[in-house]
Amino acid sequence: MTEDKQKRSDRFLHKELPLFAFFLLLSFVFWYLNELSKELQGTINYPVRYINPPKDRIVTGDLPEKLEMDLRGPGYSILKVKLSGSRAPVVIDFSKVAPRRIPGTMPRYYLVTSGLINSFSKQLHADFDILSIQPDTLFFGYDKLVTRMLPVIPDLHVELAEGQKVIIVTEPDSISVTGPQHVLDTIEGIATKHRTFRRMNDNFSSKVRLEYPDYLQTSQKRVTVEVTVKEKQSSFFGVKQSRGD
Repeated sequence: MTEDKQKRSDRFLHKELPLFAFFLLLSFVFWYLNELSKELQGTINYPVRYINPPKDRIVTGDLPEKLEMDLRGPGYSILKVKLSGSRAPVVIDFSKVAPRRIPGTMPRYYLVTSGLINSFSKQLHADFDILSIQPDTLFFGYDKLVTRMLPVIPDLHVELAEGQKVIIVTEPDSISVTGPQHVLDTIEGIATKHRTFRRMNDNFSSKVRLEYPDYLQTSQKRVTVEVTVKEKQSSFFGVKQSRGD
C-alpha cells in the first residue's frame, strides 16, 4: 500500500467512519419507530393485586402474583404497558366479581379470567386488545379471619463455656396474631428469626425480628429476647458405708 492510500484510509477511519455510524444509528431509530407504529401481537407477564374479600374473610390458595396477557395493538402501546407494569398492577376486586363455588365439603371457588378482560382494559387505559389471559382459571378459597394470642418461640443458639447453662425468655412472651382460622388452629406460636450468639459469658438482651408468613398480621414485628447465663449446679451425694462385724 502506497503512502497516499494509507493516508486516505486513515482519513476515512477518523472522519468518515463516525459519520457513517451516526447515520446508521439514525436509520435504525427511524426503522424502530416505524415498527412501533405498526400493529403487533405480543405476550407480557403483568402483576396483579387482590383486594376486598368478603367481610371477616381472607383469601386462601396459591393465587399468582402475575398474569400472562396476550396483546394485539400498536407496538408503542405494548411497549408502554410493559414498562409501566411494575408501577401499576391490575386489580382484582372480589367485591365486584362473581366467582363460582366448587361443590365439596370445604368451600372452594374459581374465577374465569376471560371475564376480567374488560376490567383490565379500563384499568390499563388500553388502546390495544387483550386477546386472552393465562391461567384461564383462578382457584381459591375464603377462610374466617380470626385474632388470637399466641406464644413467642425464641429460636436462638447460644454458645456457652463448659459448665454453663442458659435461660431464654422473651418480652412480651405472647403477641396478638390475626390470620386464617385454619392456620391459627395448627400453629403453636410465632418464632423469632434464628440467631446465633458465640461464647457468651454475661447476661444480655437483644431485639429480634419475628418470622411469619405475609398472610398473618401481628401486634408487633420484633420482641426483646433476654438471655441469662448461669453456672450449672453439681449435686454430690454422700454414700454411707457400714463395716461388717
